[in-house]
Amino acid sequence: MGRIPAWRSGAALMLVACTAVAHPPPSGHPTLVPPSGAALGSSAAASPGSAGPTPPRPRILLTDASWTRAIDGVVAGRDVAVAVGVRGRIIYLHRGRTPRVLASNEKILTSMTALDVFGARHRFPTVAAADARVRGGRLRGNLWLIGAGDPGLTAARLATLAARLHALGIRRITGSIEGDTSAFDRGWWAPGWLAGISRSYVTRPTALAIDGNRGAGSPERDAASALRAGLVALGVRIRGGALAGPAPEHLRRLAWIRSAPLASLVHSQNHDSVNFIAEMLTKALGARVEGRGSTAAGARAIRAWARGWHVRASVRDGSGLSDQDRTSPLGMVTLLLDARRAPWRAVFVRSLPTPGQGTLTDRLVGLRVRAKTGTLFVRPASALSGYVRTASGTIAAFSILTAGYGSCEAEPIEDAIVRLLAGARIPGAADGPA
Repeated sequence: MGRIPAWRSGAALMLVACTAVAHPPPSGHPTLVPPSGAALGSSAAASPGSAGPTPPRPRILLTDASWTRAIDGVVAGRDVAVAVGVRGRIIYLHRGRTPRVLASNEKILTSMTALDVFGARHRFPTVAAADARVRGGRLRGNLWLIGAGDPGLTAARLATLAARLHALGIRRITGSIEGDTSAFDRGWWAPGWLAGISRSYVTRPTALAIDGNRGAGSPERDAASALRAGLVALGVRIRGGALAGPAPEHLRRLAWIRSAPLASLVHSQNHDSVNFIAEMLTKALGARVEGRGSTAAGARAIRAWARGWHVRASVRDGSGLSDQDRTSPLGMVTLLLDARRAPWRAVFVRSLPTPGQGTLTDRLVGLRVRAKTGTLFVRPASALSGYVRTASGTIAAFSILTAGYGSCEAEPIEDAIVRLLAGARIPGAADGPA
C-alpha cells in the first residue's frame, strides 16, 4: 500500500467542500480582537492538511486457512459479523459487508476525524475577553468567558486564568463575569438515543464546560462563577455576579488558557470510553467544518470524512450512544488499515486500550492487542475493533460487531476470535509496533 500520504486527501477535500457551502457562524458568536502582538494559537496542525489522492480501497483477497475455519466455527449460527485485514488486504469476512450498530466503536470514527481535522497537537482555548477597555487597572464593563470545547476545564484551571488576568493589572471590574453560550448549541440529544436513558450516560456538551458538566446548574454560569471566585481570591473587586448568555461581537481578548493536546483527549476518550469527550469533540467538529457547534453538524462532518475513505457510515452522534450509528466490519477495518499510515497513526493506536487497561481491564490478558470496546444494553449490541499482533508478527486489523447479545454472551465470542487471530500465521513480513 505504498502511496503518497492520502489520509487527509479525499476526507480533507470532502470537508473543504462542506465548509465552502456551510452557513456562517451564528451572529451571536463573538469576534475576538487580540491585544497587540498577541496570538491565541493552538498549533500549526489545527486545520486539515493538504489535499492528495483518495486512499485506495483495500483489496478483498479472502484466505482459507486453519485460523479462518476456526473462526467460522466460533461464529456459526450466531449473529456475529467479522472482518480482518492486513497490509491493505481484507483476508476474512463473515457477514462483514452488512452495517451493524457500532456502540462505542463510533468513538473510533470520532477520534480519526478529529485528529485529521484539528491535528494531534491542537488545544482548545478558553478565553477571557472584555466588552470595554481596561484603564488604570479597572475594567468598566463585563468580563466574558468564552469556551471552544475543552472537555477538561476545571475550577483549578480557571484559577490559572484568573491569575493571568490579575497579572495584566486588572484590579476592579464594574460589570459581571459572563459565560458565553453561543459557540455550541444547547442540544443534548441525538436520533437513536433512548428517552430517559441515554442522557444518564453523558452530561450536556457545551463549549464552555466545567468539571465534566456534572453540576446541576448552567455549565456556563458555573464556569463564570469559578472564574469570579478565582479573581476575588486575588483581591479583584467585582461589582456584578456570575451570569451566562450569548457574548456580543467584537470583544477584546485579554488572556486565555488551553486544553490538553487533542492526542491526550483522544487517549482519555478511547481508553476509558468517555462519552462526554466524544460528544464535545463532535460539536467542535461541527463548529470547525460547518460553523455550527451542534451534534448534527459534527455527525455530518464525521460521516463525510469516512466517505472520503470509501466508508459509508450512519452517524448520529460521536459517542455511540445512538443505535443508529452504524457501519460494516469491512468499513471499520478499512479505516483501521489506512489509519496505520496516517501522520497521527501512533497517537490513535496508543489511544486504544491494551489488555489489563481501561475497558480491557479483564480481557485478552497476555495478547498484544489494542482495541476499542462497545456495548449497548437496552437494545443489546457489542463491538470490539482494533489491532492484534499475530504469531507471524503481522499486525491484523479486525472488527467484530454482534447484535442481540449482552456483554456476558458477546465478549467470550469476541475474545475467542481475537485469540485465534493472535495465534494465526499470516504470510508476509512482520510489521512494526502496533
